[in-house]
Amino acid sequence: MNKRTKFTIILTPGTHAYEPVKHALNEYLSTYYGGCTHIDCEGSWREDACEFKPRYDASLITEKSLCVWCAVMPDKAERFVDELRAFLTILKKQQNAEFSFIHIESQTVAAHHQLID
Repeated sequence: MNKRTKFTIILTPGTHAYEPVKHALNEYLSTYYGGCTHIDCEGSWREDACEFKPRYDASLITEKSLCVWCAVMPDKAERFVDELRAFLTILKKQQNAEFSFIHIESQTVAAHHQLID
């Protein structure tokens, strides 16, 4: 068992950029952090969700979203968000992706890698 920081990344690249962004993100995270897991999903939020309000009344948006998990070793965890942001900024321009915001969460987890023969 070892401790890691598990990051959850949620973004909406847009229909035209979805597969290229998913592929590039999987390649990037696997190359620099050892691997990742993704799930194709759908997300819904209000247009005013980035504001701090007791109630959100703007139009409801539902989009195809990409949710990615990446468990990062302690020596790389502190710089992960900045490096990911830099990568996604370039990728957004390259693929003409639609996301303006990305949602990133982190938590400390215990990793139990088991070899199954």
